[in-house]
Amino acid sequence: MARGCLLVGVLLAVAAGQAVGIKLRFQSWECMDYTFNQYEYFYGSFVAMPDAYGQTAKYDLSITAPSKQKLYEVHAESEATFHLVPVESGAHRFCLKFNPEQSPARHVIPRDVLWNINIGYSEGHDKIEETDTQYLWHHVYQIDGQVQELKSTLHYLYWRERRHRQTVESTHRRT
Repeated sequence: MARGCLLVGVLLAVAAGQAVGIKLRFQSWECMDYTFNQYEYFYGSFVAMPDAYGQTAKYDLSITAPSKQKLYEVHAESEATFHLVPVESGAHRFCLKFNPEQSPARHVIPRDVLWNINIGYSEGHDKIEETDTQYLWHHVYQIDGQVQELKSTLHYLYWRERRHRQTVESTHRRT
């Protein structure tokens, strides 16, 4: 059972196949199972978001076939892509594990990881470069900031309402 909790799960339909995009909030590791048919191409990637201090955590990724054979493994990376063809049908296990020894700072807080997996073949998947996604990252950071601000506002409103209720009840008891 995975220790990390799923923050947001979004299922997308893509013309070439099916895609799953997920934003994960990590504790220390997360495992997910996806079912594929034999010889059905799939590809995907993960990208670790920087923490509040701009440090990016490093992760280990392993992809295991239903027969427990390791299909793909990467160690101490903040982002990685993969493109595989399964040789057997069934549930393949994808495990991401926080790697504190390889992270850039001593106290990097594992934060959010953008994860996606696509079923089907993509000719341009290997040709994507960092400059192609910078425009999208600007919007991701902007939305993340707005969500954090909204959470802070809701937290303040909750405590303000609670304090107001206590004051009203205390006044009501005295009268």
